[in-house]
Amino acid sequence: MRHARTIAMATTLLADGRAEDVAEMVTPLLDAITAPAADTGQILLRGRMARVEVAHRDRPGRAFDLLPPIDEIGDACTCVRAEVALWRGWAHARRSDTIDETTRALHLLKESQELFASICDPAGRCWALLGRAQAYDALDEYGLMRRVLDDASALLDRLQDTQAERWLHELRSRVRAEEPADRPVDPTMVVDGFIAESREMQAVAETIRQIQPSHSPVLLTGESGAGKRLVARTIHETSGRADGPVETISCDPTQAGEPLEAQLFGTKGNDASRSGAVQAADGGTLIVEDIDALPPSLQSSLLDLLDTGTLPAEGDEDTEPVDVRVIATTTADLDARVAEGRFEQALRDRLRVISLHVPPLRERRPDIPLLARHFLNQLRPEGSSVVSITQPAMEALLRYNWPGNVRQLRNEIERALVHVQSEPAPTIDLAILSNSIVEGARKSRSSQTSQDDPDAILEPDQTLSDVLSRTEKAVIERVLRACDGQVTASADVLGLTRQGLYKKMKRLNIDASTFQSSSEPTPTA
Repeated sequence: MRHARTIAMATTLLADGRAEDVAEMVTPLLDAITAPAADTGQILLRGRMARVEVAHRDRPGRAFDLLPPIDEIGDACTCVRAEVALWRGWAHARRSDTIDETTRALHLLKESQELFASICDPAGRCWALLGRAQAYDALDEYGLMRRVLDDASALLDRLQDTQAERWLHELRSRVRAEEPADRPVDPTMVVDGFIAESREMQAVAETIRQIQPSHSPVLLTGESGAGKRLVARTIHETSGRADGPVETISCDPTQAGEPLEAQLFGTKGNDASRSGAVQAADGGTLIVEDIDALPPSLQSSLLDLLDTGTLPAEGDEDTEPVDVRVIATTTADLDARVAEGRFEQALRDRLRVISLHVPPLRERRPDIPLLARHFLNQLRPEGSSVVSITQPAMEALLRYNWPGNVRQLRNEIERALVHVQSEPAPTIDLAILSNSIVEGARKSRSSQTSQDDPDAILEPDQTLSDVLSRTEKAVIERVLRACDGQVTASADVLGLTRQGLYKKMKRLNIDASTFQSSSEPTPTA
């Protein structure tokens, strides 16, 4: 291989942090020809120079000039593919102005990590992990960022790479700045699908953080489809019982099956006995859905369980102790049920030691873009192309009132995916959405003032750049207004990363706080 000694020497110098010495040595050796004509040695030289430009000089765009796209080197050896994927991935991660670019970075860096692992190259794997941390930082995914940094640190313990150690230190400082080590577990990082961009759901998340040390019962209220089951599971997963079992049982009388008492407490007989959900949840959490439909006889049994921590005894049998935390959900007004004599007051009071209301989707609109993207990723067939949502379609989703809440949004995304065409690019637009959603959006839009629609005609003292900036500012402000000033949700609608949107807001002098609600929600406990 040509330049083998130079490549080895450059690798050593880079590990010592002598990037400028590498640039001085390598630059004269670079040919004008790139892949597929370039040989292995030439591309590996360019890879060393790309590291200088991206990781030392902070000029990620130069990596694209130095290295060919990975699909142009299909027949190259593994080390070449790994090197190209690594530094083009790093370049995308360093720029990361849009979600698409950050996603591309993660794809390339993961491929690079796997390729380096296949040739037993721990240094390459370490740099791939550091690049993934860069991309996760752009997406504000600090839990994932910490995880890959821990993996990189384990590799660095066996390496001597001064520059990699500097990057590890810097990236870890960013994580610490965003998430202090003693901070309670973040619900949004524990349970897939728990989205809390809106202030209303941030209040729910904050309450979940506050009650993490508690083992007391919890009562969750909210409309059907609002996400009470997900919140209940999140409470379990962030509590001290997270390693224990979690069982869910519904009191809905329309659901067929064995008697509810047997489902809850099991059955005992001369021939055989069977445990119920309470015994199965011993040491963990029991989620009781539709608690308002629990029959009066079982209300007393559940109250005894909460008060004594034992199962109902039969005859002369001794009581059986169980350690179960109960989380109950309801769509009904339990106070009204108590007043009507249909629900025990003592059980209501015992259950709502901690009470938490899950807001309907129409009251948490900034969560809609992130929920829609979550469902798109969750529901699309494995191996299929990423599906995007056009801005008009996303605005329609934002304006609709969602009487069926999150469940209805999930169903709509699933229905839309069935009708998405793969060519020229899989996209959900207004034509694919249900008529009721599109009509609701049109009615909402017609009630808005025309202030959001700038006049795009050039005036005598204006340039085309002025008009484009004004149009861009109006679009960003309109999306910020629809998302209640939440930057992450707005960036998702616009197809930008949070950092990319912040750059545009700074350039266009946009203050997100002016679009936020003045009132702060107060969590109930």
